[in-house]
Amino acid sequence: MSVFQLLSVLFGLFMLYVVRIHYRKKTLTLSESSFWSSTWFLFVIISIFPSLVQGISNLLSFARIFDLVVVIAFMILTTISFFNYLQNKSLESKIERYIRQKALTKAKKSS
Repeated sequence: MSVFQLLSVLFGLFMLYVVRIHYRKKTLTLSESSFWSSTWFLFVIISIFPSLVQGISNLLSFARIFDLVVVIAFMILTTISFFNYLQNKSLESKIERYIRQKALTKAKKSS
């Protein structure tokens, strides 16, 4: 096992621990916790046995498994960033509506 693999396994195990802590604090629901635990468990398994994804890498014509991992990670991060942006815009508009309503209510009371 290379140093990179060992660091990847330790990182994955640490993230599993973080997910467990947030589930116990009720920051994550059961479904969210299950999703993230499965994701990090799969990450650990692929870190230990990278040959498991060799077939996919060959099928998609990637020279190395690492190239495949980088492309998938970039796609996932881009998707998460986009959904985070949409959620942020939604929250922004809700806050704006709340503040406007509060200001109108306060203006009516003082008049």
